Amino acid sequence: MTEQNKVHLYGKVAKFPKNTKANKAYSFLEGIKIPKNKLWYFIIEKELKDSDNEDLQIIKYNNQNGVDCAKFVEQLKKYYETDKDICEHIKNLEITGNDKFSIIKNIPNIDINGKKFISILTEDLIKLLYK
Repeated sequence: MTEQNKVHLYGKVAKFPKNTKANKAYSFLEGIKIPKNKLWYFIIEKELKDSDNEDLQIIKYNNQNGVDCAKFVEQLKKYYETDKDICEHIKNLEITGNDKFSIIKNIPNIDINGKKFISILTEDLIKLLYK
């Protein structure tokens, strides 16, 4: 990561550019000395080669505070079951990870009401994690 202006901060969440490697994002944050009491999570969208699906990574930067990432994302998936525009697309989502990180896999590369599905997920996660 060479350009700090590509990282967007939303409260206690940092959103990195697409396809940034998690270890590079972590090293970048350590390098600019962001205090872990100021930033708890970072999010990275991943475009998968040779696939119509995308992944979304949520990683805890502050391991002492915040939510269990895997459980949190699983609850978000249940929340979407009530949204008629999204419910049919969440069935094939896979959630892997633990309390420190979570990956949402098999996100279809589709538009819902004029917005990419992965963008909807990212924005909702940021809103929920924003503090």
